[in-house]
Amino acid sequence: METTLTKTGAVDLLQDFTAKLNSQPMREWLKKTPDNKAEYIPIGILENQLREDFNGLVQYEVLSERRELNEYIVSARIKVFHPVLMQWLNYDGIGAVQIMQDSGASISQFNDTKKKNALQMNAPKAYAEAIKNAAKKIGKKYGADVNRQFEEAYVTDVTLDSVTEDLAKCSTLAELNETWQLYPDYHTNTRFKHAFTTRKNQIV
Repeated sequence: METTLTKTGAVDLLQDFTAKLNSQPMREWLKKTPDNKAEYIPIGILENQLREDFNGLVQYEVLSERRELNEYIVSARIKVFHPVLMQWLNYDGIGAVQIMQDSGASISQFNDTKKKNALQMNAPKAYAEAIKNAAKKIGKKYGADVNRQFEEAYVTDVTLDSVTEDLAKCSTLAELNETWQLYPDYHTNTRFKHAFTTRKNQIV
């Protein structure tokens, strides 16, 4: 009987804690994006809330960082010690930002046109985006459902816009082919193929 009560109590605690993690974020946490089209939870608020909910037992780790063409990409991990399960859990996320260049510059001119100290500004932002992406996987409280409908449409449209822009910036066939190979998921996309063919004809 005692064992049954203990197990039942543990299940109740787990359900209560899970419900806490999946509560809606407080309205005052949410900030508007610069274009005023969506909302987000600032990284500082997320980190403070994680410390509070997990009794300070939170760790952050950069798994990888790299530059691809004019983008800086960071993969990061949040490690939290679950107070009911009594074990560490890992949540991974990824963030990417464009490295600032001079206005109108092409990717082929990146090394000459990169803004001074651009990485000092862009790298922390990519890291913050990776942490925010990882935090969403912990629960709704950390932004899992914020802008979900907007983001599903936004990611598809903006990603396609950005990759076709990358094709348009290519100045040689070698660079064009390299860019094509970077985006295999778009090889069957009519708009992407059209942008590739158009730029190829312009270069030739």
